[in-house]
Amino acid sequence: MVTPSQTVRTPPPPLPDDYVCPDPEPWEMSQGPTIAKMGYFVARHFSGQRDTLVRPPFVVNYDPYDMNRRIEPDLCVAFGVDVAAIDRRNGFIIWEVGKPPDFVMEVASESTHERDTGFKRDLYASLKIQEYWRVDPTGGDFYGCPLAGEMLVDGQYRPIPVHTESDGMVWGYSPTLDLCLCWHPAWDWDIDDASNLRFYDRKTQRYLCDMTLVEEALAAEQAARVIAESARHSAEARLNEAVSARQSAEASRQSAEAQLNEAEASRQAAEASRQSAEAQRDEAQAAQAAAEARLRQLEEQIRQQSAPPDHP
Repeated sequence: MVTPSQTVRTPPPPLPDDYVCPDPEPWEMSQGPTIAKMGYFVARHFSGQRDTLVRPPFVVNYDPYDMNRRIEPDLCVAFGVDVAAIDRRNGFIIWEVGKPPDFVMEVASESTHERDTGFKRDLYASLKIQEYWRVDPTGGDFYGCPLAGEMLVDGQYRPIPVHTESDGMVWGYSPTLDLCLCWHPAWDWDIDDASNLRFYDRKTQRYLCDMTLVEEALAAEQAARVIAESARHSAEARLNEAVSARQSAEASRQSAEAQLNEAEASRQAAEASRQSAEAQRDEAQAAQAAAEARLRQLEEQIRQQSAPPDHP
């Protein structure tokens, strides 16, 4: 963190007599749609970068010795910063953040355009803000051109090339954002967009605002339906698998019970056969014993009959 004692004491340009810094300037009808749209789409574009701050009208405090000396660009972008800490302070305090914003943009209005090209431009350069753009929703009534960008080179702003196409579109490339800023005279009649400024991503070859907010909501709703339907089908498939597995388990149980019953019947039949065999064995043993007794009886009779008679 840069402390006030470490801050380079380069005096900022003097404030004009009619310039009131503490109070934010009201959005005029010509500014509002452009500021709202550019803030929304640029913020969404960089939403995956947690260390990137994108804020439409946002206070920038630039003098560590006077907190009332502040400026409020219509769009402020800073990379590699602690976004949560900046939001907690409710302002971009340069000496606390340790760097100025990387990109600022102003939208012309009748009451602000002279300061945008004069005091603010000089102040942004003195604060070493790398890139400064201005857009005129009227097409040039205030700035003299619909779109102008400048890059800081050796402490001075130098123009960024701006091109005009045959259909009237004016565009320039922002190295800081890696996006093209495009202005078209017909876009302000697009009710869904309500702004003639758009940002074009050369990597995806699409405007950041190719879909309107309504279209995005419908697309999100449709995506949610698809996800829900897919989840329902997946749940039904899992339920069918569970039912099939339960039926298979029930069939296996019934088959096992049948096998158990067959085994029990076989055991009972074997037991009956064993008992019958034992009975037959007992009968055979009894018959053998009776036969042996009869044989002994006959032998005794024969022995008696064969003995010589006794003589007196």
